[in-house]
Amino acid sequence: MFKSTLLHYIIGYSLSFLVGCLLCNYLFISFDLPMVLSSSLVGLLGSFVFYKNKEAQASVYCGSFAGMSDPMLFGHWGEMILVSILGGVILFIFRKRLIGMGGKLGAVAFTSLLSVLLLREIF
Repeated sequence: MFKSTLLHYIIGYSLSFLVGCLLCNYLFISFDLPMVLSSSLVGLLGSFVFYKNKEAQASVYCGSFAGMSDPMLFGHWGEMILVSILGGVILFIFRKRLIGMGGKLGAVAFTSLLSVLLLREIF
């Protein structure tokens, strides 16, 4: 029987976060959609794709919040991947906390994005 480990959860959160971030950026850049519309379309698509997994839906939608940032903000793909990994770790840590609190996904996206930008400025 397959047993999930801590690493599986973090990888799952991080990958779905990255998908949400990339899709939101792609819709904004390629189709010239407004950021809010791009994020809502990514959230809608994520709810259909991951219809049985509420945590993956939330992670995709949280990634779309991070993807709403300016595309020129990311220097290269590595920074977007680092934002996604950090966002996945933060989502995993707070998955059982802050239940019913509004703004958790936006706060996680903001925290992960700000952390990577601060690390970039320091190093």
